[in-house]
Amino acid sequence: MSESDWLKGATQSRSRSAADVAAWPLTGVDTKVRENWPQLGCEALVAVGADNVTYLSGKSLPFPDCYPDRPAAVVWTSGGPAGLICPADWAEAARAQGWPGVVLSYDENMGLPPQPLVRALTELLSERHLSGGCVGLDFERAPQHLLELLETALPAVNWVPCDRWLRDLRMIKTAGEVHLLESVANMAQRVILSPLNHVEGTISHDGPGYTITEFTERLRVHVCEFGGSVVGHLAAVQGPEAALLFVPPRGRLTPGNLLRIDLTHHHRGYWSDAGRMAVLGEPTPEQERAYQENLALKAVAASYLRPGVACDELWEAVGTAAQREGIRWVESTEVGHGLGVSHREPPFLSRSDCTKLAVGMVLVLDIVTLGPLGELMRSKDTFEIVPQGNRLLSWYKDWDRLYAVTGWRAIH
Repeated sequence: MSESDWLKGATQSRSRSAADVAAWPLTGVDTKVRENWPQLGCEALVAVGADNVTYLSGKSLPFPDCYPDRPAAVVWTSGGPAGLICPADWAEAARAQGWPGVVLSYDENMGLPPQPLVRALTELLSERHLSGGCVGLDFERAPQHLLELLETALPAVNWVPCDRWLRDLRMIKTAGEVHLLESVANMAQRVILSPLNHVEGTISHDGPGYTITEFTERLRVHVCEFGGSVVGHLAAVQGPEAALLFVPPRGRLTPGNLLRIDLTHHHRGYWSDAGRMAVLGEPTPEQERAYQENLALKAVAASYLRPGVACDELWEAVGTAAQREGIRWVESTEVGHGLGVSHREPPFLSRSDCTKLAVGMVLVLDIVTLGPLGELMRSKDTFEIVPQGNRLLSWYKDWDRLYAVTGWRAIH
């Protein structure tokens, strides 16, 4: 069976209408790719990593990280529309989001993965007369078996790693990307506040209170209700157990305990990384002081969020401030990282990353300190690097005081 015969049942289509495309907020990545194409030095670009597929297509496929045996690929060429190769049922999701290029769906029954993807990719490159020449590939995201199949199917192609090029491209966000990251950052604040407001209604002398399981489920539900696409990491940990990064949800919310809420989720492929602290009842002086110490270190970090500052310089500044003020800082952690189509991506605010901050980067500050019982304290915020310094993107609520769940909002 020839490749053309094999692809007779495959779907190739353009976008349906301008209205379909307009329904999806344009990130501007397509223009950015074209502007930076000369630096790539290749005739074509193939991306197979789930995050890179999202970045280069602007489309959110259904849980691609959860299905490594259902690979997708985006193909850019110096001429002609971009191509998206994916399983048949994902093709409709891409079209519904207004994918303006070619959609090529493959039949998963035509071999073990990633053979169907390789056959479809070979057909697409051949149609564009790219069976030889230089083609960029995100090697760090490609499984070894996929690389071997590509080299066999297209022996005349010179596969060139484009991971560094993509990394640099992704670190500097377009205005459209910043808009999505700002939207999802504030969506996360609403997601966290809503279950806390539900808990307010259970605070009484004879109320049963929420279990941790119920609370985390309400977090998940509110992600969906506020427009989130996918929930990533989700945890609520209270009291002495909050000294651990994660424990299985168990027990009931107990008055007097500190509660740490950690949440990552995305909206149309762009991620938030949120973490907030609350206390069940009025905070003790020790709890409030520990929280204010965490905010003090975050303020130091924020003062270094400006163009030209190196990531390791910022990390050192936080460490110096913690030592000077006697704050119990969890030194082994980063103090933040980039955000985008991954919930954690370059640059990294750590002692091992000397990348200099630049206009257009979007980062989350994540300072981890210890509470009175050794609880891991964190209050994350998202910032954009702008010419004059930084701009707070997670502005929905001011978390300058430890959030106290007292029943006041529901009862009075």
